[in-house]
Amino acid sequence: MKLSDPLPMLASADDPGGWLAVSDEEFTDPWQLAGLPGGLLQASYLTSRYAAQYRLIVQVLLEEQQHTLTGVAAADLPGLLRDQLVRAGADPAILDDTLKQRMAALEKWGVVIVFQDRTDRDADFVLNWDRYQLTEVAAELHRAVMSLGQDLASAAAATLAPSVLTANLGVLRETASVDPSAAASAWSVIQTTHQAMARAAASWQARLAGALAGTPDQAKVNTVQETLRRYVDMWGGGVDTHSERITALIGELDEVDAVTWRRIAVHHLGANADDAAIDELTASYGETLAVLQSWFDGPDCQARRLRRQMRDTIGPLLRGQRTLAAVGGHVSRRAELLALATRIDAAADDESAWDVWCATTGLFSARHLPGEAPMASGLPSFWEAEPVPVAARLRRQGPKATAGGPARITDRSASRLAARVHTEHLRDAAARTEAAVLARSGLRLSQWHDLTAPELQMLMILLGVVASARADREGVRSATSGDARWLLRADPPPPGAPAAVVHTPDGRLVHPDIRLHITPAGAPR
Repeated sequence: MKLSDPLPMLASADDPGGWLAVSDEEFTDPWQLAGLPGGLLQASYLTSRYAAQYRLIVQVLLEEQQHTLTGVAAADLPGLLRDQLVRAGADPAILDDTLKQRMAALEKWGVVIVFQDRTDRDADFVLNWDRYQLTEVAAELHRAVMSLGQDLASAAAATLAPSVLTANLGVLRETASVDPSAAASAWSVIQTTHQAMARAAASWQARLAGALAGTPDQAKVNTVQETLRRYVDMWGGGVDTHSERITALIGELDEVDAVTWRRIAVHHLGANADDAAIDELTASYGETLAVLQSWFDGPDCQARRLRRQMRDTIGPLLRGQRTLAAVGGHVSRRAELLALATRIDAAADDESAWDVWCATTGLFSARHLPGEAPMASGLPSFWEAEPVPVAARLRRQGPKATAGGPARITDRSASRLAARVHTEHLRDAAARTEAAVLARSGLRLSQWHDLTAPELQMLMILLGVVASARADREGVRSATSGDARWLLRADPPPPGAPAAVVHTPDGRLVHPDIRLHITPAGAPR
């Protein structure tokens, strides 16, 4: 079978889409043959024509697992579904005639397992003793579907994640050799906190990525604001406070020998655990510590990368708010108008172009129908209405009958001249500021003296651009300003050099004593 061959499917009245797949013995996924992830057949019930009914059935079977692990009897399932529909305010007779077909489809998809209950009497053989139970994959899939968009638990668990990791890594280091039971308990907290932290971070990144894509609207702007607020409130400064300590503890735990880790794994799994499970858990200790180190160690670690993503989101957020303010809350239809202009331009003749315009805008020509339109009951017609007196002056002059002279357009020439003068003044001030900053190019920050407020503002913008750039092996950072006018290069401060203190009219600026090179874009460096 080639990858280009169509997948075998069976169509039925229950699923006209034809996704009632054949059994595993008759069907082999070509993607799996190619070494790639194959399709998830159990997810077919979510895309079926009757997805709402299938989700109701799976939800009921999943809730019944809290009460029994032996499945749901075929005789009890209609009553459970009926109770669920009544609580939802829907018609309980929706599934009465099609329940058997729905269960057959779920069985073919591998969502439910159908088995026979035990029969004790001969009369039981004529009854329906089928029992339904969800498969493990289907249960996990439905839980994941039900939890879409609900990351409050993970976000709440990530509130104190750096501090919790610091405390438990310290306990693990102190008790690894002397108290394996306490070390196993600390490791359980570390593992749970790490997973919750990773889920919260992935959820924040997915929400931001979706909100920043496409045309900005009010819902997307609110989503970005809520995500940024949740990140700052829940995590924020904890990364800077605890990253160094977490990295040091992980380095000390790397020196623990394999025998000690194996003893902790035995306390974690119990004395009756087999060697394969112990070896697997022992190996997972090192893998998890490596993942935590990639989260908190170094300038490009995952935690700092997430913080930079949150910081870089502020610019698109402001642009989106300005766009909504400029269009009055309505999204521009520029793309649709350009597409319409392209269609009109590609029309064969003027008549076809006019038809395209009328069909798009609804400007159809008038249609004159024969006959007389019926008059509204109780209201006089135009011909039967009482005459209204019209002054002779209005008859003679019409719309020009208003008193006084014609209105004149307001003379704003003086205002435009003042605006031009003010703009020139601002442009001259900006040029003097840029010249003063450019004259300090190549100096270390400790040598920047007598800065004015505009020069300080420009310096802060340039330092922010340089700080967001990635350093090379020698610690040099190179970047281009946001307006693409300046090429920036920052040489690192000498080892052990104190921080530079720049005195400004608004206070003091304390920053590493870097050497900042500023070159106009297009000029030789």
